Amino acid sequence: MMFDRYVADQHRPIGTRSALIVGSVILHAILGVALIIYSFVHVEEVAPPPLTVTFFSAAAPPPPPPPPPPPAGKKNPTPKTPKQPIVQPTDVQPLIQPKEKEEPIEEDEGEGEEGGVEGGVTGGVAGGVVGGVVGGVIGGVLGGTPTEAPPPPKPKNIPAHQLDTEVIYRPDPHLPEAIKAQRKGSGEATFTAKVCVGMDGKVSNISVLTGIPGADDAILATIRQWKYKPQPIPVCFIANWVFTIE
Repeated sequence: MMFDRYVADQHRPIGTRSALIVGSVILHAILGVALIIYSFVHVEEVAPPPLTVTFFSAAAPPPPPPPPPPPAGKKNPTPKTPKQPIVQPTDVQPLIQPKEKEEPIEEDEGEGEEGGVEGGVTGGVAGGVVGGVVGGVIGGVLGGTPTEAPPPPKPKNIPAHQLDTEVIYRPDPHLPEAIKAQRKGSGEATFTAKVCVGMDGKVSNISVLTGIPGADDAILATIRQWKYKPQPIPVCFIANWVFTIE
């Protein structure tokens, strides 16, 4: 039977066989193109992997919890302030009670002279001592004894040149013109004096040892103007001048 079909096919015309081949090729081509298009169109969706997000906080860590409160039964002890010792004043004057007037004691006639001597002598001596002490204390407290200033130190004799470095003002004395004219041609005249300088540096005293008649006052007035630096003690020195009178 298959042989019969083959023979029948062999006896078909050539045009019919060509049309069948061409149709078969076109059909296969259409199927292939359809498969290709289907493969592009039908895309299976792939599930994405799960996404994990981690959040980091930039805020500061929470503060630590507050300490537990102290138990209610205990209280902080209050510090005690030390007491200052009381200092008794040492220079308090004793309170002197006024002496009460003693009433005269009547003596018994029977005791005689013995009782009178003993009471009289004892009372008189005690009263005199107490009165003197009380009077001295009251007078010293109320009136007070004025303290006298100590006497100034005695001046010390020194050479005249020792005060040359302590001079503030020391003009030289001169003879008055009238004395020069009066003693003209007499040669030399000498004046010597003891000069004392106080602790304030001023001249305190001048004693003329050898004078020039008529010229002493002028020379002394110039010496009293001298001024030195303050001294620890008063000092005295001998000053000597020789004036030439032509």
